[in-house]
Amino acid sequence: MLAPGPADKRQYARNSGDVSVKLKYALPLAQVLLAISLLWASELWFKAARGTMDMPGPAPAFTLLILINAPLAPLRALWYRHVSTVWDDVTLVAAIGLLWYWVASNIYSWQEKRRVCMFSWAPLRLAGDMLAVGAGAFWIVVFVADRSAFTVESRLGVPWTVAVVSLPLAWSLVLIFFFGRDFVQCVLRR
Repeated sequence: MLAPGPADKRQYARNSGDVSVKLKYALPLAQVLLAISLLWASELWFKAARGTMDMPGPAPAFTLLILINAPLAPLRALWYRHVSTVWDDVTLVAAIGLLWYWVASNIYSWQEKRRVCMFSWAPLRLAGDMLAVGAGAFWIVVFVADRSAFTVESRLGVPWTVAVVSLPLAWSLVLIFFFGRDFVQCVLRR
């Protein structure tokens, strides 16, 4: 069997670059569209629940939206009480687009260099890694400390309970592993 020549390698690089560009824009777009549809479903649920319940609480669609985008939940807590509902939704959807663009950039960076997409200057890189690991640790603490959320949500069935448990746990493990690894590598390189 013949080894690939330079032209084959260039063609492969060109094709893999197309995939990364598609992923870099398709993933955030898909997540933004999902966010808009979940916000719409949440609004419909809230309007229907308002007629039958005194204090309906968050809609299951909104809870799912927050779980899918778990790293944004603490950030959203900083702005949602200070802006109108429309601006809250617009800011949340924009933040979701940026989050998933960053996720797609990290997927591409991991495939190419086995590194996360982070600042190149070491102090900022270490600070960013610590923030990401801290966000992951936050979700583990929430997972361990707030068992009531998992028992209350279990009334919606097994798939819902699996989503409520697995999404924040998956985010925390991914953030801690990849950015913790990058933090250690950055410290050892010094």
